[in-house]
Amino acid sequence: MQPIALVDLDDTLFQTKRKAPHLTEDDLVLASVANNGSHSYMTKTQVAFAEWLLATTEAIPVTARSSEALSRVTLQFKSYAIVSNGAVILGPDGKPDAEWQDIVAANLRPLENYFGDLLAAGSAKAAELGVSIRSWSVMEGNLATYVVFKENDGDGSRLQEIAPIVEKEGWVRHHNGNNLALIPPVISKRLATEFLIKRLRAEEPHRPVMGYGDSVSDFSYLSLCDWWGAPGKSQMTDLVTAAARQH
Repeated sequence: MQPIALVDLDDTLFQTKRKAPHLTEDDLVLASVANNGSHSYMTKTQVAFAEWLLATTEAIPVTARSSEALSRVTLQFKSYAIVSNGAVILGPDGKPDAEWQDIVAANLRPLENYFGDLLAAGSAKAAELGVSIRSWSVMEGNLATYVVFKENDGDGSRLQEIAPIVEKEGWVRHHNGNNLALIPPVISKRLATEFLIKRLRAEEPHRPVMGYGDSVSDFSYLSLCDWWGAPGKSQMTDLVTAAARQH
């Protein structure tokens, strides 16, 4: 019985060179090509871990990356993929799962104008504060799924001042490094994972499910797994370490 492994990508299996400044070109393996030139790389240890997952489990990426951004990853996943923070589930053939697509689209289409309002509000606040940012709606086909803000010249520490507070109930405001995402409640790694695990366990209900992620937001789906883990240097590990010290 092959285990299911749900694995986040960025900062779990690979990272940009900026986050591994002590490593040389010989220490790194290209993991993803970026349109802006900020490519991502795996350490030799991450390569070994990824190869083990791909060889021994049904490895399924669970990522904030869009379908297009996933296509630029060098790792050869052969099963499903959960992308755009759960907005889309890709089948083994690389095409969106129709059943999940219908569920999500019905809830997202009424939010298209609101996404534009959020981006405009963030841009106006950045201009007021004199901070250079870039922001966009993450698209899947012609469907906007959530919005992202990044600083152009900073480390992301001022994004909390810039990105608007969403007053609608259930929205997630996820900030990790130079990335702040505003995500509507219908978009969730957890919801997509629940849907997919139910399908994969339909015939083999006792298949073990493992999960790996680096961000506090990843716990939404990691808590569905039978076992989960995080990189030693990650937002998740920092949180767990701080909580353990308090006890």
